[in-house]
Amino acid sequence: MTPARGTVYLVAGSEVTDLAGTLSDALATDEATAEAVPDTSDIQDRLRDGNIRGAVISDDGDCDGVAVFEALRAAGTDIPIVLVGTDPEPDRVTEALRAGVTEYVTAATPASLLAAKLEAYATRWPTDWRVGASQWDDISSGISHDAKNPLNVVMGRLELLDIGEPHEDALLRSVTRVESLLTDLSRIGSIGRPVSETDSVSLSDVATSVWAAASYEDATLDVTTDAAIDAENDRLQLLLRELFDNAIAHTEGPVTVTVGDTESGFYVADDGPGIPESDRDRVFEQGFGTTREGEGYGLFLVDTVARAHGWTVSVGTSESGGTRIDVATA
Repeated sequence: MTPARGTVYLVAGSEVTDLAGTLSDALATDEATAEAVPDTSDIQDRLRDGNIRGAVISDDGDCDGVAVFEALRAAGTDIPIVLVGTDPEPDRVTEALRAGVTEYVTAATPASLLAAKLEAYATRWPTDWRVGASQWDDISSGISHDAKNPLNVVMGRLELLDIGEPHEDALLRSVTRVESLLTDLSRIGSIGRPVSETDSVSLSDVATSVWAAASYEDATLDVTTDAAIDAENDRLQLLLRELFDNAIAHTEGPVTVTVGDTESGFYVADDGPGIPESDRDRVFEQGFGTTREGEGYGLFLVDTVARAHGWTVSVGTSESGGTRIDVATA
């Protein structure tokens, strides 16, 4: 699926309106041109014309490019959006890219280079991480919904058949496994969207709540932190639940799971068998698993949630020789 090609690039903000003319010349094609929009509040009205190919937004002076970007995405705009700053601080560029902007360039960027970037962004799919996550959410949810209908038919027919052992249990496990994978599929898009709003939450309270709701057997939770972190509560719960599930699933017999804090974030560790060092570079990949079935999405979901927050995750060995997952939030 390729986004619809418009004909006009908006160049918005008083600091970059002179760029519109040079950008039009650099495009060197009758299929695209650039148009100055001095007042960024007029952008959404201009977008209603339906012929906009992309937007270049000033991030200088009184113009907060990230705020404009957020407003456009909140309104459902999926065109590529590039921010331009005269002399941006590295932290500002990081903030903008984490928010999901398509690109961040400086005012010194040659118009020909900017034109080339814009043309590429206007025709590729997805235009950026934020739009891609939204589009994938729609696709995966649709696939999951459509696939679960025939699975329900299969489950209903199995209940009517007298297949006998060992086939009945094996069939039911397989159908249940497929249904679980479809549920994971439908969640990936929504949890992958960049987090725009966070709250200061108690890591101890969230971990304890998630653990209690799961009702794990032969397992103990040890929380050694009273730290607060800035996070979206629902996705933090999902991250912790997947880490807890991973620890339980890969340990035979009783297991203790520990949640603690570090200078850069927090960790979840267990006293299970641990993850072989040869597998550690792959455990966060989609579909990788160390279970007998060879399928795993739990740690992939953990990595997805962390990326959405701008965090990083890593795997190592706990003090007891089990698995330790570190989440760096700063």
